[in-house]
Amino acid sequence: MKLRLEQISRAFDGFHALDGVSLQVEGIHSLVLVGPSGGGKSTLLRILAGLETPDSGILEINGERLGNDEPSLLKHRRKVGVVFQSFNLFPHLSALENITLPLTVVQKKDAESAQQLAQGLLERFELAGHAEKKPAALSGGQRQRVAIARALATQPSLLILDEPTSALDPSMTAEVLDTIELLRQQGRDFILATHEMNFARRVADRIALVCGGKIAEVADPASFFETPKSDAARAFLARFTPNQTATTRLSAARSPDKNGFPQ
Repeated sequence: MKLRLEQISRAFDGFHALDGVSLQVEGIHSLVLVGPSGGGKSTLLRILAGLETPDSGILEINGERLGNDEPSLLKHRRKVGVVFQSFNLFPHLSALENITLPLTVVQKKDAESAQQLAQGLLERFELAGHAEKKPAALSGGQRQRVAIARALATQPSLLILDEPTSALDPSMTAEVLDTIELLRQQGRDFILATHEMNFARRVADRIALVCGGKIAEVADPASFFETPKSDAARAFLARFTPNQTATTRLSAARSPDKNGFPQ
């Protein structure tokens, strides 16, 4: 993944959600955004997904500059898979139908090909037994895994996940985090916003701290958690216990807790 943001700004009714955000990363698979609520993470993700347009600034993804006109945005959206906090599944459709819909409507695949692809994704994420269930009959973790499968169905070049575990209890959170880690192991390119600090450290190639509408620091996980350079990063990390922000040799040797993280 190659990403360049130059002076990206976005305001809503006079509030600057993003205020001159600049960032450049290259040769990575995973960028993880962390930071306090209201700091600008979701707005930045929506701009990266082509769902929101900046008031000013330049955005390039994998060498292609994203325009603000609707045809350019539509073309970009077809290359990106997005997973939201609240699943956004169609409640009247089964898990299988939720995945096949974008394949038949957007990509114009025939019904048989779409169903085969969807069934393969359900099997991959251990959901084959739930294919005919509607979202209301699934657990929160299962619904979010269906949402991830749907986002992957169109074979996007980039996957964007906005706090995918924020609405889940700890046991369901573990299901979704395991799924995302599998994507990382497979070399998928993704940008993820999360409040799970241990998980951020585990899956990120780069971590960006977003706060006050700006990117305060960008670093590899070890540097960010062990030797943060900015006052903003030190203040943010001070909110967490040592077990939530640092992984030592001792903790790595211990058995994992119920979420699969070192204790």
